[in-house]
Formats: sequence, C-alpha cells, structure tokens
Amino acid sequence: MSAPVDSTRRRSRARLLWLIPAGGLMLLLAPVVLLAGAGNPPCSRAVTRAPGVPAGSGGWEATAYGPPWGGIQGDGVTATGLDLTAGQPAYEIAVDPTLIPLGSFEHVAPNPFSTRHAFYAGDTGSAVLGQHVDIYDWHGRAAQDAWGVRPVTVTPAPNPGAGNLLEEITPPPAAAITPGQPIARDCTTTGGPLELTAGQSAEILPDGTAAAPRDAPRAVKLAIAAGNQIIQKPYLYGGGHGQPLTTIAASYDCSSSTSFVLHGAGVFGAWPADSTELESYGQPGPGSWITVYANSGHAFIQIAGIVLDTAWYAPVKPTSPASGPRWQPASIIAAQYAGDPSGFLQRHPRGL
Repeated sequence: MSAPVDSTRRRSRARLLWLIPAGGLMLLLAPVVLLAGAGNPPCSRAVTRAPGVPAGSGGWEATAYGPPWGGIQGDGVTATGLDLTAGQPAYEIAVDPTLIPLGSFEHVAPNPFSTRHAFYAGDTGSAVLGQHVDIYDWHGRAAQDAWGVRPVTVTPAPNPGAGNLLEEITPPPAAAITPGQPIARDCTTTGGPLELTAGQSAEILPDGTAAAPRDAPRAVKLAIAAGNQIIQKPYLYGGGHGQPLTTIAASYDCSSSTSFVLHGAGVFGAWPADSTELESYGQPGPGSWITVYANSGHAFIQIAGIVLDTAWYAPVKPTSPASGPRWQPASIIAAQYAGDPSGFLQRHPRGL
C-alpha cells in the first residue's frame, strides 16, 4: 500500500493551461505555481527507514500515491496548488520540504515509469518524512501498490521554468557539469546538507562553503562538512583551544581549525593540537585526499584540492571577509611557502 499523504493540503488552486498538440495531452504550469526554493534547507536529523527496505545506492526510498483520491490519498490538490483531481499524467512527487524545496525539480531513479524526466516537487504528506519521496502515479491503485516501497537515488534537476510537467529534462553527463555546480546533496553529514560535485576535486561555492566530490571517501566528505561549519568564525590566537572538538568554538586559530576538520573526519582525537604537535600528526608526506601542512608557527589543511586556512590569500568574494578559517584554492599553498622560508612538514591521515 502506498504511504499516506496528508489530506489537509492547501486548497488554493493554481492556474492550469491545457494544450493538445500532436502526440497527446500536456499540462502546462503557470508561473504562479513554480515556487523557487530558497537554497537547501537543513537536513532532518533522524531518518527512519521502513523495516525490510534495503539502503539503496542513493539512500532514499520511494512510495507511490494518486487516484482514486480520498482518505489518506488526499483530494488531488497538492501543497503547491496543482489540481491533479482528474488523474492526468504529470511527473510529480511529494517530498519532505526540510530536505527538498517545494517547487524544485528532482531526478528519481528508478521510478514507476522508467523515465529520465525530472519530477516536480509539488506536494507534501504526513508520512513523507526524511529521505522519502512519494511518486504521483496516475495509473491507479493497482500500479501504486505494485510499486510498493523501493530504494531510489534522488538528485537535483534544473528548473525549466513555467513549462510542461511532462517535458523531458535529461540529466547532464558528469563530464558536462560546470565546475562548482552541485549535482547532488548528502543529507547525512553533521551540520546540514553537503553539496556534492562530480570528479575528484572539491569546489568552493559562491557562499564560501565547499562542495565535496561525490565519489570521495566518507571521511573526506565529513572533513569538508566540518570545515563548512566554521568558515564564518573569526580568527583569535588560541581560539578553539581548551575545549573539546565535539563543540564549535566562538573563534579559531590555524591549528584548532585544522584539528576541528580532522576530528570531523573521524581521524583525530577529542582535543585540538597546536601547529608544532601537528608536525608529527598521522603519516609522513602528502595524502591522496587530505594533507596537513604544519610548522612551528602555522598550520593549514588541504582536502580534495582546496585548502582551509586562516591566512587569507585568495578571497572567494571581491572583498575579503573577516579573518578566520576560510576555504581557498590550492594555489595559496605556494604563497604560504614563499612567506615562510622554514617551509612546512606534510602529514596525512592513514589511508587518506
């Protein structure tokens, strides 16, 4: 049986336009119902998976809902005002809006239609919580029950604007993705959703946070997520020391911010080290994913091709923000060496 969908949906109806071109009936959505999401909201802390449902490659699960309407299926008018009471074809999903913004578009694979079309996030439901989507299936209850509960992958799709909900939106191949453009989100990291990119390198996003490589080891993603938590903190010599790394400090210096990131990755103890102590951290030499640079006066960390450093060389925005740990391109490493003739020892966590 499909998961219950909240029957107390908003009653405001969207303006719908019907066209009958060669090939069938299409539903056009007027701009009034395209509610652009205001960025990615925080992730739910706990996601409970139904008993017996395998994890799946994407870590999400999907059920199906739709006509005949009534009872737990709702009345056919969605939370964004779509009127689906006629049971007309439309690629639409109910979502948890704390994870997926209403009005956004998502690719769901697999799906009941074996389609690469994008699904419009147009509805919510009392049982649609966490990493769970409820797919609108106009073919009726037998088709919805046959789908049951399945593991799926959910990734963001481009917003086509006011257009046909059945219009195909083909996911771009990984090689065609623009650097810095997130292709998915990981909602299982501490501190909120972590944007993911294709390839082997992290990307600094316009807001100063970093997106992790989709295929990086889990520890690398956790390290980047930890860095994202402290990039707005000010610099203070000795800041972040004297308290456990399980808590976020009011300020950080070079070594405490490096320690915090390593702790977030699960490859460091509970208390921060100073830069001299970091000279003997882990294994000698550069790592394949994470490299700590340390000497007696300074420390910083490189993760998947970008650097978290309190020394500011290459601001992401036109004007440099306040001092403190910030993501910067790896090109600053040469500037660091030029500024300190003593150089840095390179260390890395075992296996990374």
